[in-house]
Amino acid sequence: MLRECFAKLRWLSWGFILALCGEALAQNVVKTTEDLDSDRPEAWALNYFTSVTLMAGFGTPHTREPGCVEGGIEVDWIPQLSKSQRRVGFNGLKEEDLNQAPIFIRPHLTLGLPGRFAVTVSYLPPIRMFGLQPSLFAFALERPIYEHNSWTFGARMYGQLGYVDGAFTCTSDAAQFPPGSPQNPFGCLEKSSDTATLRYVGLELSGSYQLAALGGLTPYLAVAGNFLDTRFQVDAHTFGVHDRSVREAGTWTFSANTGVVYPLTERLSLNVSLFYSPLWVIRPPATSSENDALFNTRAMLTYRFR
Repeated sequence: MLRECFAKLRWLSWGFILALCGEALAQNVVKTTEDLDSDRPEAWALNYFTSVTLMAGFGTPHTREPGCVEGGIEVDWIPQLSKSQRRVGFNGLKEEDLNQAPIFIRPHLTLGLPGRFAVTVSYLPPIRMFGLQPSLFAFALERPIYEHNSWTFGARMYGQLGYVDGAFTCTSDAAQFPPGSPQNPFGCLEKSSDTATLRYVGLELSGSYQLAALGGLTPYLAVAGNFLDTRFQVDAHTFGVHDRSVREAGTWTFSANTGVVYPLTERLSLNVSLFYSPLWVIRPPATSSENDALFNTRAMLTYRFR
């Protein structure tokens, strides 16, 4: 009887110890939220990759018949960042793994609406590519404003909701080394599972001129104003701490793109463009901001079904 009482007391003691340990471990979770200035290195990185996904127009909006359906595949080049550009964590102290994807690919579906409007939607499903798992829904509403002879001018409103998951703060390579070592100075214990939320709205104005003598080749120029609403959720285990901190930023940006649309057949066309968006950042120890812009090339193949 006495032995059974001691056994029960022993199990109760272990349960009490485990409860205390669980409470102590729960206290090792960091959950902070910080609003970033738009020129902080962390905000610059979020703005840079959000700008890569801007649904800038491929050509000037033109009149489509109601019910007209077009499908397209967009491929954008993502420039590789230098070591200094990748040093964005902790206000420019920590290098992050930002060179994972060399290109950005997404489908487009455009539907002609009454009143010369057209709507475009795009969804990038959560299929892991280049070590990243996106879930991005983008949309646009456009309409020509003026069409006469070879000249066309139009307006386009667009936006995006969604996120990209990836190991940005702690890589599996770093986690192989002891925490605090030169190869793992920030104490990564395992591969992180961070989430970058890339939201935006924008308004674009564009103009184009069709060159009939060159087979319908149509050069165009577009300018846009954008508001980028970004968020970065850390999910990393470092030095025995579960980091779940959040960084948020809201930034107004300007962008421009120019390119050409070339009809390959009656239904198939190819668009190639150059995109530019100035992005301002203060990289310590500097105290003044500099323009570290996004400049990339984009292409889209479009097929008109009806």
